[in-house]
Amino acid sequence: MRTYIDACGLSCPEPVMKLKEVISNAGEIELIVDNRASVENCSRFARSKGFSVSVESTKGQYTMTLTKT
Repeated sequence: MRTYIDACGLSCPEPVMKLKEVISNAGEIELIVDNRASVENCSRFARSKGFSVSVESTKGQYTMTLTKT
């Protein structure tokens, strides 16, 4: 099951905290953020929990796909 998180407009550490709420029960997560710092922080956190991370950038938004490895 895929979990969706829209963290646009939030500054760190809020996107990481939203991710932390769902990461233990998810196999795949789609996370949308709007700043590069959130991409870096969420990527680092997801990788530490055993997820692979792919990022696509479109018009100032970043769509992160996190998949349990």
